[in-house]
Amino acid sequence: MNSPMAGESGCQLMKRLAKELKVSIAKTQEQATEVASRITGLEAQANPDQSQIGALKQALEVLGKKAEEERASLSELEDVISENC
Repeated sequence: MNSPMAGESGCQLMKRLAKELKVSIAKTQEQATEVASRITGLEAQANPDQSQIGALKQALEVLGKKAEEERASLSELEDVISENC
């Protein structure tokens, strides 16, 4: 997360951070979709590389956890914003 910009109020900072989190969540979801697509493509092959599929499934799990954590952070931040701004 970025530090406050000059002249930025607490509410402005939180709103900016919420916007940045939304962008990050979208990017993470996009990456997860790409990884899932690669897994599907590999599994459709006659002799798929199981080690590569396993690695991609692990990556997909990490991306899922990251998105979940970011959504929780965003929800908390939005609650604070709605209560205080």
